[in-house]
Amino acid sequence: MDGAALSTGPIPGSGPAADDATHRSVERFVFHEALILDRHAYSDWIPLLEEDFRYEVPVTITRDNPALPSHSDSAFLVEENRESLASLWARRLEPDHIEFAWGENPLLRVRHFITNVSVFKTEKPDEVDVRANVLLSVVRQSDPVVMAPAARADRLRRRRDTWALVRRTVYLDEAVVTLPHLRMII
Repeated sequence: MDGAALSTGPIPGSGPAADDATHRSVERFVFHEALILDRHAYSDWIPLLEEDFRYEVPVTITRDNPALPSHSDSAFLVEENRESLASLWARRLEPDHIEFAWGENPLLRVRHFITNVSVFKTEKPDEVDVRANVLLSVVRQSDPVVMAPAARADRLRRRRDTWALVRRTVYLDEAVVTLPHLRMII
């Protein structure tokens, strides 16, 4: 199925599929990254980002016409770059900040379930578009589990022996966000 046939919005990745070796290496990268995020190891995650990295979570729109996009292209719940993620998001878990990071104390228990990973060639030989389904499980203290299904569109750039994130756009399925807060990487 190509990206134009999806009703979830402007999810990139409708070009030719990447070769099997590229697909496997991208899957390894995506699963390794999920492990890092589940451990809240943002100091290990930030180096996986390119300097020009963009992270966006567009607003979900409920429309009567299924042919129209279900996500805004100009309004975002989250719109960040590498610098803001490194200086604001990651620093809140450092020992000298965690005591005052009320949203992180106690720490949320988070799990990323990544499925349906598709890898597509782009116009640049060292970059690929990656589409995946994500189910985020979040638990705070003894509260009930919150599940957040989403589609994820990434642009990766090849580094010598691994990949780096250039862009991530997360398309949440729910129109009313039930996550405890949005200061987490999906």
